[in-house]
Amino acid sequence: MAGIIGFSIVVGAILWGHLSKAQWRTTILSALFIAVVLWAFGHLREFSYDGLNYHLATPLMLDHALNGVMGAREPGGVFWALHYPKSFEYFAYTAKLLTGHFNSGKSFTLLLSVPALYSLMQLFRTAGISSRLALVGAATCIYNPVAIGQITTFYVDASHFYCWTIFSVNLLFAIKRLPYSKAQLGGALVLLIASKLTGPVFASISIFVFIVVAIVTGERSSFFRRYQGIFGQLVIWSFVAVAIVGYSPYVENVVAGKHIFYPVLGKDKVDVMEEKASPHFLAMNPLHRLLLSYFSVPFNCNSCREAEPIFAPTKAQMRDAFIAMHTADMRFAGFGPLFGIMLIACLASFFWRRKNADAVKIYLLATLVLVLSHPQSWWARYVPMFYVVPFLVVAGFSSNRRLFRVVIALGLVNSTLALVSVGGYLALKGAHYNNAVASVRATCGKRQIALPSSEMNWEPDLRDDHLVVMTGSSPTEPGCMVNFDELMVMKK
Repeated sequence: MAGIIGFSIVVGAILWGHLSKAQWRTTILSALFIAVVLWAFGHLREFSYDGLNYHLATPLMLDHALNGVMGAREPGGVFWALHYPKSFEYFAYTAKLLTGHFNSGKSFTLLLSVPALYSLMQLFRTAGISSRLALVGAATCIYNPVAIGQITTFYVDASHFYCWTIFSVNLLFAIKRLPYSKAQLGGALVLLIASKLTGPVFASISIFVFIVVAIVTGERSSFFRRYQGIFGQLVIWSFVAVAIVGYSPYVENVVAGKHIFYPVLGKDKVDVMEEKASPHFLAMNPLHRLLLSYFSVPFNCNSCREAEPIFAPTKAQMRDAFIAMHTADMRFAGFGPLFGIMLIACLASFFWRRKNADAVKIYLLATLVLVLSHPQSWWARYVPMFYVVPFLVVAGFSSNRRLFRVVIALGLVNSTLALVSVGGYLALKGAHYNNAVASVRATCGKRQIALPSSEMNWEPDLRDDHLVVMTGSSPTEPGCMVNFDELMVMKK
């Protein structure tokens, strides 16, 4: 199967490169980049909660099923794995088949960041920004603290943001009659819808805003006839994304008599925000929560029942804020300590009026509508596109390039802090994990490892380290019982 899939991908890439008249040098470098990323991520271990819980549950279930493992215990997070869209989890298992490593599947975030970076750079260039400055600005947005915290994990929020960026920029360019990629437009839409329950809503908001603006600004007559080809593509790709039952739960929910967006909506919905912050904070209106969160000190929590933003930091809280930036889903001020300053700084743009930045302004409008309509926009992981707003405001309303550089500089500080925090965490956690694996090898020898039931699916990590983990219910010989949850508890 790995050989067939690998051969099909290579042949498909060659045919696509030939049909699209791509340069061979670009094609070869792209293939090498993808291969290196897949290989490198195969040697990174997964330590995040959501990653070890339901994101790994799907590839683990696929592996058990395809290898004929009968009577295997139910993986942790199986409820969410069954009821959430899972295109990236399917990609993860495809990557596992190609490389032999479960963790190669985490590479989709970094791989998707490249077309997202290019798309955003092209958007900034429509505002008259130079290619080099547009590239730096786009890179600062794409590799924001949320993305840096997730890029080495199985979290899909950053990848979801990249898909929305690629889709929205290409759709906007199509409507504005600017060069765009039909393949990226369709592919990003499929992944957007099939990766999270918010995907169809995000896509709909972009389509609605772009159409309304185009009609209001004077394209009323024969608008839909003029763009019927584009809307035809959107309909076809949306049907493909929704109808692939293995990727998405939409059809299954309807057949089962549940809400199409179950378990988030419906009479028997699950409250995914329960105990994620204090009841007092969650009872505020969305705009109030948004402002309080992003103008506070970065803060995460283990027990969040009474958690609220912090505004008067102590030395200890500043230290904890830096440590918190390594997490993939930091609760408050998730874009870093300087994001609030970036929002204030961008307001100076209105003192310098500029013209010919219509594409950027329309994209800004779509971004703001999406963020302000999201009930949980206070949590940065759910709206990573909000980080782009200061850049869009400056590019769309200011002719002062120095102000654009100031926003970039503030963003780079945020990303640098996040990068150092993530790097330090991975070094410490990785060393602790290696010691735990060494302890298991010494204790169990060549015996199979038996893992107790747990919310965390350690099996993929351990198998990537060539340890044999018991999966069947009737082993031929007693296994070596290992509580890896306890082994991975680190002292503060």
